[in-house]
Amino acid sequence: MAPKPRRIAARPDPKDWEDDELLTLAEAAALLWPDGPLTASSLRTAYRAGALEVVLIARKLLTTKNAISAMTEAGRRKARI
Repeated sequence: MAPKPRRIAARPDPKDWEDDELLTLAEAAALLWPDGPLTASSLRTAYRAGALEVVLIARKLLTTKNAISAMTEAGRRKARI
């Protein structure tokens, strides 16, 4: 298991993060799925598929809890069809 990103180790509870606060994909995965099933690689795949909204700053992909919520809700809608 990879070590937690420094910012996540300092604030491990998702409630301590604003819904629109920028997170790297590794941070988002460690914060929201500390024991899996999603990883930074999974989130990159979702981004490439157009399912996850990200911003690119300084060659880093960043996302938010809001964007991840939107992605998972869209996935739920598709799964019900």
